[in-house]
Amino acid sequence: MRVSTASDSGSSRLGPGPAPSQRALLVSPDTPLAAWARVAAAHLREVAHALVAPSLGDHEGEEHWRTSTQVFTVHDALAGAELEARFARSFGGHGLVVEDREPVPGDGVHEWHIDPIDGSANHMRGIPYVSLTTGLLRDGEAVVGVVHDVLRDTTLVAWQGGGAWRLMPDGQAPRPIRLEHGGRLSDAVAIVHVARRGPLMGREGALAHLLWQVRKMRCMGSIALDLALVAAGEADLLVAGRGRPQRLLDILGGVLLVREAGGAVVTADGPDLAWSSRTLLAGPGDTCRQLVDVMAEYQLEAWLAEDARQPGSDPSHA
Repeated sequence: MRVSTASDSGSSRLGPGPAPSQRALLVSPDTPLAAWARVAAAHLREVAHALVAPSLGDHEGEEHWRTSTQVFTVHDALAGAELEARFARSFGGHGLVVEDREPVPGDGVHEWHIDPIDGSANHMRGIPYVSLTTGLLRDGEAVVGVVHDVLRDTTLVAWQGGGAWRLMPDGQAPRPIRLEHGGRLSDAVAIVHVARRGPLMGREGALAHLLWQVRKMRCMGSIALDLALVAAGEADLLVAGRGRPQRLLDILGGVLLVREAGGAVVTADGPDLAWSSRTLLAGPGDTCRQLVDVMAEYQLEAWLAEDARQPGSDPSHA
């Protein structure tokens, strides 16, 4: 679904964005990645203030369940249209992939992936665990990552080789974030994504075994924000598994945050995460290795959604 906004006609109701001369500066090959990260963060925060936060818990409009597990609302569409317009102005020539919108082709080198509301079901119900996120690929490699936490109105940013940072309000200096290592798996608070046709449910006993390895498990509803919490040390681990590859829109920004904060993002079998991976573990490297070891017998990355399908079931649950 495409929802027309003022942005579609070339003028944004949220402000004009960078002038043409600024736009050229932003996409210059010599522009530091840090500057791109700050511009992207500003766009996410402003759209969160204007469109996402005010509509939290709004059941009116055209919301509907796209599948039995994924919801898409008019607010997703409005925020997506606004972000597409803003990024197109600021990063002319870069490709854009915005959830539920047609991709915008670019220079073949730079490509932004944008999820305007990560946690749409939470947002629709008024559960205040919602984020906006974006990540930039350059020649297929993650070089900028941003996650904005709607409830706490805080933004975490990272860029390749520049570390991970929490942007502060009122002109305060950004604060670096860094993961601590040396923790015990048995003390970990782990955020867990459980898909009906994911490996934690598909491998008999896997979820129960995981529960006994950590201190606490939580299931939150926004994987981008989960990754941001891990990067900031507010959660110890993220464990996610699907019957098909993780969605790049959801994880790109958060994965770079964790890595630039000194953490690891690997598959359940141990190798570094690839964009085609179905499982994801994020946290301090030593804690991730402990978890890989204790879950090895379940071979979670090798599990396929087809293994769990029953006659008449909906494969879109994966």
